[in-house]
Amino acid sequence: MASILLNQCQPWLSRTGFKPPKKHKLGHHGRARAASGSRNRLEWKNNRTSSFSYRSSAGVPLHELSWASFDQYIEDKGRVIRSIFPEKSTSQKLNEEEWRVKMTPIQALFLTCHPVIHIKAKCISEAEDYPPEIPGHITKLLEVQIIRCEFPDLNADYMPPDFNINARGALYVERQGRHNWMKNQLDISVSLAFPPLLAWVPEYVLQNIAQSVLKNYVQDINNGFAVRLLADYNSFKRNKTKNSV
Repeated sequence: MASILLNQCQPWLSRTGFKPPKKHKLGHHGRARAASGSRNRLEWKNNRTSSFSYRSSAGVPLHELSWASFDQYIEDKGRVIRSIFPEKSTSQKLNEEEWRVKMTPIQALFLTCHPVIHIKAKCISEAEDYPPEIPGHITKLLEVQIIRCEFPDLNADYMPPDFNINARGALYVERQGRHNWMKNQLDISVSLAFPPLLAWVPEYVLQNIAQSVLKNYVQDINNGFAVRLLADYNSFKRNKTKNSV
């Protein structure tokens, strides 16, 4: 899936980055493969199939209150999801662990569509159930996974014949003595095949459009983790303080 309530002098730690498209000479039946490793890489194939991979780890200083802990805050999964995604997005709770989020529109060439993603979110507090990159001393984390992506208002003739997304995120607080950090891990890979009706569009144009759209979405989700979420947690603390008085 990033205006900060932090003062400008406060640090924001993030290990992210994008690399420009890289072409590969593969056979006609070759498939896109998402990049792996800690660095972000974009791979584009000559068979008009493209893949995108992004991985990040970021941390923001967090002032936590004992009666309004971050662990308590992330238990309201729907609230967290609404904070992560842009204000113009809309979310609908389907069950205790699944939400449907209508994303901000994509406008490219003469097409406009609103992607819809299905998100599964759950809180985990047992260290043995944590993803391998999460330290065992973390008291609780919220794990978020995109399990499906749809394009309900896109004409069937322009629907990607093949579209796959694998996206996971983890949100938690790391307490280090007197210093607390709100941290998130984000790992996204997307592969898609361009529809035949766009065969008249030069390949480099399609590549640039796909790269721009995916990069904008990821940056906004990261902004949600680093900015909107922090603002909402501060609001959570203020309400808890008022209720305790």
